[in-house]
Amino acid sequence: MIGSMEYEIEEDVDHVYEVSENSILEILDDYSEVKPYVKETISELRSNGYKIGSTTGYTDEMMHIVAKKAQENGYEPDCWYSPTSVNNYGRPYPYMIYKNMQQLNVKSVEEVIKVGDTISDIIEAKYAGILSVGVVEGSSIMALSESEYMELSEKEKELKRKEVKNIFIEGGADYTIDNLQELLGLLRRLNVKQ
Repeated sequence: MIGSMEYEIEEDVDHVYEVSENSILEILDDYSEVKPYVKETISELRSNGYKIGSTTGYTDEMMHIVAKKAQENGYEPDCWYSPTSVNNYGRPYPYMIYKNMQQLNVKSVEEVIKVGDTISDIIEAKYAGILSVGVVEGSSIMALSESEYMELSEKEKELKRKEVKNIFIEGGADYTIDNLQELLGLLRRLNVKQ
C-alpha cells in the first residue's frame, strides 16, 4: 500500500510541474522584460573586454522565448545554459557555470564573477568556487515589481534594500549591489581583469 501511495504522490508532483510549466510557457513572452541598466551595463562590460555568460532555472524551451525577447530589447549574452543542457543538474549544481566557462574559453574560476538576483544564484556561485554578487532591486527576494518598488518612499526603499542585502549576505553573497548600474564600479574596486 505504501509503494502505491508513493507512486500516486510522484504522479501528482509530475502533473503539477507539467501544468505549471505549460502555464509559464503561455505567459512568458508577455512578461519577459530586461531589467533596468542591463543594456547599458552589458554594453560597457563588452567594451571593456568582458565576456557575458548566463545560467537559468528555465528549461531550454522557456529560454528560447526569453532569449528572443531579451534580444529584441537589446540584451544577448555570449552564451547561456539551462538545466536542460547539463542533464537537469541545474542550480545549485555548478555545471551551467562550468559550461559557460568552457564555451567562453575561461581557464580559471578566479576569472569569473556570478551576478544574480536569487539565493540560488549565490549558492551556485559558491559551489562553483567563484565570487558572487547579489543584485538587490528587482530580485526575487525583494518580491516587488518595478512599479511597486517605485511607489515606495525613499525611506521604505532604503529599508527594503537593506533587508534584501542582509538576506543575500546571509545566503553567502560576497558582495551586493543595488542594481546593475553599480556593477562596473564594483569590478573596478575589485580590480577584476576581463
